[in-house]
Amino acid sequence: MLAALRQFDWGRVCLAIITVVSLSALLSLHLLPDTVRVRAGDISSVDVRARFTVQYIDKERTLALRDAAAERVEPVYETMMYASADADETVQDIVDYLRRERSSSSPSATHLAVELRQHLGVIVGSSSLLEPLLKDPAAAYHIDQLERVLRDSAHDALQEDIRNDSAADLQRAYGAGDSRLQTSLIARDYLPAATALLHAVIRPNRVYDSEKTQSAREVARRTVAPVYSQIFAGDPVIRRGELVTPATIDKLHALGLQNPGLERGMVISVILLVGIMVAVVCLYLARHHRSVFRSTKLLVLLSLIANLSILGLKLADTLMGMRLSGPQFGYAGMLAVASAGMLIAALVNTRVALVVSTLLAAQSGLILGYDVRFPVMTLLSTLVALFAVSDIRSRSDLLRATVILSLTNLMLTGIVGRIEGDAWSDIGRAGLWAVVSGGLAVGIFSLGAALFERMFGITTHLGLLELCDPNRRLLQEFCQVAPGTYTHSVMVGNLAVAAAEAIGADALLCRVGAYYHDLGKMRRAEFFVENQGGGDNAHDKLNPSLSALVVTAHVKDGLEIAEQEKLPPVVKAFITEHHGTSLIRYFYHQHTCSDCPEDDGPGLEQHFRYGGPKPQSRETAILMLADGVEAASRTLERPTLGRIEDLVDKIINNQLQDGQLDECDLTLRDLRGIRNAFVHLLGGMLHNRIEYPEVLRQNATRQDKPGAPDKPTDEAAGLVETKAPDSVGDHSSVAA
Repeated sequence: MLAALRQFDWGRVCLAIITVVSLSALLSLHLLPDTVRVRAGDISSVDVRARFTVQYIDKERTLALRDAAAERVEPVYETMMYASADADETVQDIVDYLRRERSSSSPSATHLAVELRQHLGVIVGSSSLLEPLLKDPAAAYHIDQLERVLRDSAHDALQEDIRNDSAADLQRAYGAGDSRLQTSLIARDYLPAATALLHAVIRPNRVYDSEKTQSAREVARRTVAPVYSQIFAGDPVIRRGELVTPATIDKLHALGLQNPGLERGMVISVILLVGIMVAVVCLYLARHHRSVFRSTKLLVLLSLIANLSILGLKLADTLMGMRLSGPQFGYAGMLAVASAGMLIAALVNTRVALVVSTLLAAQSGLILGYDVRFPVMTLLSTLVALFAVSDIRSRSDLLRATVILSLTNLMLTGIVGRIEGDAWSDIGRAGLWAVVSGGLAVGIFSLGAALFERMFGITTHLGLLELCDPNRRLLQEFCQVAPGTYTHSVMVGNLAVAAAEAIGADALLCRVGAYYHDLGKMRRAEFFVENQGGGDNAHDKLNPSLSALVVTAHVKDGLEIAEQEKLPPVVKAFITEHHGTSLIRYFYHQHTCSDCPEDDGPGLEQHFRYGGPKPQSRETAILMLADGVEAASRTLERPTLGRIEDLVDKIINNQLQDGQLDECDLTLRDLRGIRNAFVHLLGGMLHNRIEYPEVLRQNATRQDKPGAPDKPTDEAAGLVETKAPDSVGDHSSVAA
């Protein structure tokens, strides 16, 4: 933590403060005081007209419909599963108390009534009703029968629902029990007491559940779609002297003319929350992405994208001429955050995009009315968006990303909608918004990437796709001025792509770098053998030292052309690093073996080396190796797999021994993968062909002529040794 804090400077601190202030201001816009200060029940003192057309939810009509739907929901009752068993137990207890009272020395109906009320909760209307059961000696023989009759009558009464809040249900149960008593064999003298006891035993078997009832009514409320009304630009909202109604307040809210009052505590809380989020991002970058944290340009870009994401939500809600409902506003949030996440992934880093998008999704909950569904859906949608654009290699990949994101949004809408109890009609409408937001998010990402690439000098895969288009004017001119070099660049690109894919490097970047790495040869195309077409070699008229200067100048010339064409820095790196500081061996050996003086000093070799720098990335190192391998492969007279392997091994070993790969991140495992990719591709490109009979006859004719070479390829091979090639002087294996 302390190490991360030490990396902060005042510039970053100021940028963080500006970001916190701007984000807090955007998040607090809805807290500003009212523009039109009226309340329901007031008499308006001003005329108010709509500034723009807006659609809004008519809360009064919507509330009335939802209340009506809730009223139609039947109350929910919980069934008492043991009502009959409880009745049997109560009857048994009553009989036990009755027998105990009869066996006492002085039985008392009043005492028995008190005992039943206190211990069993059984209330008898009048204690005198119990007198026959206590005073009549013959009653002892009828108590067992009374017990059976009470049980049977209670069971009959409990067969029907007896709701605890319905007196009618209870009276109906009493009637059923009384009917059973009337038809029983119990003595008429005991019938009043039995009826009183039965009524005390019969209790409700269905209890009203207020929580479940309220929940069912809330579900019914949510199934009622909001009722929308519309105000057109210029329509009067309220006139001077009119009564302000709740409907008027809804219109004022829809037009943004009335907001909750500004609360200082709320604003401070928003600032603190945003400050914590910004601090988390800063500490994460300082610890895990130091290159991003040290780049003021990237930090400004992150701040700008975050602010534009929140601003997009506000614009969608207030300035687009259509006031969005809650769900529609939620999908606008998904659009804004997903777009921001994809931009950060493409322009900065995917992991940074994941962290920032998570925090933006959490912030969207503040704007979306604290509805938990939309932050969750926004986060999941953004994660899928990051995956969808993580490997864009062609324009069709943008369409694929659009389909993936739209289908994901549609699926999230259905899943979360069912969890929240939304009606299918609402889910269908929300699904349309979800699909549209997915398509718009990818569209905004595409446009934003093109804009920010130029503003901040960052190259994305979308920009690389434009650069590798062979119909670009620069590449067309390259092909016309230096056709041999252009063909060489295309072949190098194929080798570099195969090697990059083998080790997990950026294959598209390697292809673009290969196309432009020899751009400087356009200035003096005739000095490079691949462009000479078998004609005179311009180097025959120059001494080796001057030839070396001409050859090395193509790096400087290429950089100048790249500056004129405004090529991105990542492409310029391939121009300056693809030779590193390697030795131009052909002219160096020509110089040392010719009539040049032997005491040229220790700086002689440096005169024949490129200016560098050495490759700084895996991609530029791959291009250096591919460039050497492709140039050297042309000298193979009879390309066999063994010769190709030896050639590739020699090129890689020479670069390793010369220290050209010391400053990049290639490992020995990477080099083995690159070597295998080169061998595999060259084996397919340079395989021996079967000579057709006509060719054989031509060769036989040539052999009959005096002085004719044994093979057509011998002359080409000889040219490689006697003339300074494009990369012949660039790579040791060619001039070996």
